[in-house]
Amino acid sequence: MELGFSIGVGGASKGATALLDASVEDVQRHFARELHDQVGQALTAIKIDIARTEQGLAPNQTDLLERLRRARKGAEETLEIIRRLSMLLRPSMLDDLGLSAALSWYIKQFAASTTIRVSVNDDGSADLLPDAHKTSLYRIVQESLTNCARHSEARSVVVKLASEEGRYIVCIVDDGKGFVPTHEGRGIGLIGIEERVAEMKGIFKLSSLPGTGTKLYISIPLDGIGEIDGGEAGEALAQPT
Repeated sequence: MELGFSIGVGGASKGATALLDASVEDVQRHFARELHDQVGQALTAIKIDIARTEQGLAPNQTDLLERLRRARKGAEETLEIIRRLSMLLRPSMLDDLGLSAALSWYIKQFAASTTIRVSVNDDGSADLLPDAHKTSLYRIVQESLTNCARHSEARSVVVKLASEEGRYIVCIVDDGKGFVPTHEGRGIGLIGIEERVAEMKGIFKLSSLPGTGTKLYISIPLDGIGEIDGGEAGEALAQPT
């Protein structure tokens, strides 16, 4: 069973959504770099000072050494939290190394934090896309996996990223409990995915049945890829989020 519908989004509305998305990404990029550079450097300096103080203490100052050890461990753990927050806000590797590397990092973090097994088939062709497309596709995969963790009770997910016959394809399939898709059941996460796909003149489809898992399919045209500001919205299928 597959329920579908088409959504039309006017050029002005799509343009405003794209501008808002770009502004949000700029803010997230700024905060991510500030966290990594300013806060991260400050914590690193604290950690180094603690280590040097430890080295200057006598072996019999066990109480003070233990306090410093705990302080250094706390600084290290906080530094790791800052690094993860920075990457979640805006992975620097998305700008530096491209979409494939950023998604590989995120999927590893997702699998480790959820115990859901994730298999990835990525031909690397996304790195030829414009930066705006790469950002949108990263957020789409991120939101889709988040929804999977929240709702699906899946044990495994397969993510496919590839260029095929003039289109860029994203396909995400899980083995979760499934559901009956409805237009009314859409949440803000799904609406955000629909809008991002529409900005890229793409097609978004979602199919599911109770007990059969869920499949999300996105197809983005590669012809005229620099002309994404106008045109009709993509097709969509709905799921709660």
